[in-house]
Amino acid sequence: MNVACLVIPGFPVALVRRDTPRLRGRPVIIGSSPGEQAQVTACSQEAVKAGVSIGMTLPRALSLCPGAVFLPLQESTIAAEAEAILDVLGRHSPVVEAIDHGHAHIDIRGLERLAGLTAEAYLRDLHEAVTLTCRLPAQLAAAGAVFIAHAGAVAVAGPTTGAILVSRENARGFLAPLPVEVLPVPAAMHQRLRLLGLERLGQVAELPFSAMQAQFGRTGARAWELANGRDDSVVVPKPLEVRVAEEVELPAPSALSEPLVVATRALLLRALERPEVRGHSLRRLDWRLGLENGETVARRFVFREPTADAARMLFVAKGKIERLQLAAAAVSVGVTLSGLCSEYGHQANLWPIGPRRQKELTEAIEQLNTRAGEPQVYRIVEVQPWSRIPERQQALVAYRP
Repeated sequence: MNVACLVIPGFPVALVRRDTPRLRGRPVIIGSSPGEQAQVTACSQEAVKAGVSIGMTLPRALSLCPGAVFLPLQESTIAAEAEAILDVLGRHSPVVEAIDHGHAHIDIRGLERLAGLTAEAYLRDLHEAVTLTCRLPAQLAAAGAVFIAHAGAVAVAGPTTGAILVSRENARGFLAPLPVEVLPVPAAMHQRLRLLGLERLGQVAELPFSAMQAQFGRTGARAWELANGRDDSVVVPKPLEVRVAEEVELPAPSALSEPLVVATRALLLRALERPEVRGHSLRRLDWRLGLENGETVARRFVFREPTADAARMLFVAKGKIERLQLAAAAVSVGVTLSGLCSEYGHQANLWPIGPRRQKELTEAIEQLNTRAGEPQVYRIVEVQPWSRIPERQQALVAYRP
């Protein structure tokens, strides 16, 4: 047992039905209001049976399923719920790969022995931890390879089965009856396989490798290997994001922008001194304000270029801070820096503009040309700007002060 796969089918729809039980059993379409020219982001199985599919325009979905409940896409809620599930998985394994919201691969090699449990008991505990956290129907499967675990979670495991374990010896027999739709290939290939009479993975596995490769190219070769249980892919965890947060209580409640700007500057300087970010540039600033009435005001600033300069960060945020209309006086200010990257710098001018510097530049060029015996510095001039040939439009000529 090397890899486990967790799948929560129809994650956005499952969240809506969890919070609104009266929608269970009814067709649900998530995207926006039916009158807008937007697309379907997620839909329930009842809507799928009526002909609705992801990517379809909402008016078209309404015509196919007029009794459906149309709901807006709550991206922030979906992302927060998905992150909570990843946190639970992260407490059970140090290597977790998020494939999509409600879909993750977990490296569990040897973890059951460390926990002093059998493989079945470890999976059962993992399944219970996830379902208790999200209160959603989670499907979990474990196997010796990523694809086998994925196929088990998608096509076999269900809310009532808890979790299933596929041994290496039974991998090919386990895959054989599964539909070709579990293969991670484009939907058009699924359709072509069915048109060729290939509906199960076992049928694909029995074909010659050369036939699948000739018909579908590299994708067909990969599908043949997966259908035979051959998968050497590994779980690739999401890179750990470094986040540095600082917060301060104001000496007295204030609705003026000046103390908020001063506090923000002090927090930025303090945050940039933290060892986690020292010597690096950052891309994002999350600024928050705690108000006297208990509300929170938050703003996000994404820098056009990564920076480690508190003055530049403050310059980006200052204008919006000064334009804030607060419902109550502020009592605290907080900042969070993230988007860590390598140090980023700007090349400054070699010589500042001015007559003295221009004279120094001219003397340096003359000395360089004299030492080499021929021009060493050139400038670009337009020769034939109307020409269709780029090489004729401009030319290099020797720089003469």
